[in-house]
Amino acid sequence: MSRPKRYSLAIELTAFCNQKCGYCYNDWRDEPANIGSLPREQLLGLVDRALTEVDFDHLTLTGGEPFARPELFDVLGIIQKHGKRALIISNGGVISESHAERLAAFDPLFVQITLNGPTKELHEEHVGEGCYEPTLAGIRALKKFGVTIAGCIVITRKNARFVGQILEQWRELGARDVALARYSPAGYASEQVAELLPTRSELLEALRQASPFGEAGMRLQVTMPVPQCVVDHAEFPHINFGGCPIGTEMQELALGPRGELKNCTLHTEVIGDARSSSFAELVESKKVMGYRDVTPEFCAPCPYRSSCLGGCGAAAHSVLGEVGLDPFVAQHVDETFGDKLRAARKGGEKFIPASRLARRAAAGAAE
Repeated sequence: MSRPKRYSLAIELTAFCNQKCGYCYNDWRDEPANIGSLPREQLLGLVDRALTEVDFDHLTLTGGEPFARPELFDVLGIIQKHGKRALIISNGGVISESHAERLAAFDPLFVQITLNGPTKELHEEHVGEGCYEPTLAGIRALKKFGVTIAGCIVITRKNARFVGQILEQWRELGARDVALARYSPAGYASEQVAELLPTRSELLEALRQASPFGEAGMRLQVTMPVPQCVVDHAEFPHINFGGCPIGTEMQELALGPRGELKNCTLHTEVIGDARSSSFAELVESKKVMGYRDVTPEFCAPCPYRSSCLGGCGAAAHSVLGEVGLDPFVAQHVDETFGDKLRAARKGGEKFIPASRLARRAAAGAAE
């Protein structure tokens, strides 16, 4: 019997992170209890079983901050044993030369690191004080030992007009591949939707600044869905755009720090507990395979409906409390939501996402 095929499994190795990013999608980040991470043997057993039960193209190691987990290299060893490779998503701030030297032997696909401003001040406005120089030091350590680095920019209202300068910085640092990760207000990040969600015009400015870098040979990938009704992808032939892959062979599922399997790292809904269920059964469950059966009513007449799904469903659920339009789209077509967002941006009443309202209601009921 053949194994189900999926593009990737993202493993959130630990809930700990040395940064405090406003755009962090880890929904558990603001939980009062320290949820920590899976015990060593349980983690390694799950990784081995995942690669045995499902034919993943590769694994993505993330967190929290994956380099804060000593078992990172044990996990890489299991991945290597199965003949697969990994990519690592890190903020770079805890990577030492000893990390980089040890990592080089595992030949990862790349380590993706984020810079959100061409200056210390703008970058740290997104991720917290004292993080800029450690990130640059981590990049230098990886370069010294020949580990491939991919850049990332989380595009927000704060930095959209500086994307060209950040890409120039990445070019000087030697990155040929850069992810343009349009901020998506999923999970914890939903708290900052008014502060960080770029408008259509702001994203267009960012993409127009990025386009010449793509034309010059830098590989640019917009890693969050950007619906065609908001941005015409054909206007940017040197930038690659992706859609939501949930429910397809290109899906990257996510294994959380408590052993929970989710549709992706941004989703809060749990498919099932991988500690007690087969990965093969979970990846073919109704929560995965039926995900594309529902699209927002607004999208009904659109020819891109089946591939776009209205944008990021995880963000829609976190902010609006339903499977609906991505807030990036909704801010321009949902009058009620748009008015609330604009009022919050002008210093009025704070916009509270639906997911946070639900948490407050649950906490009140429990008291």
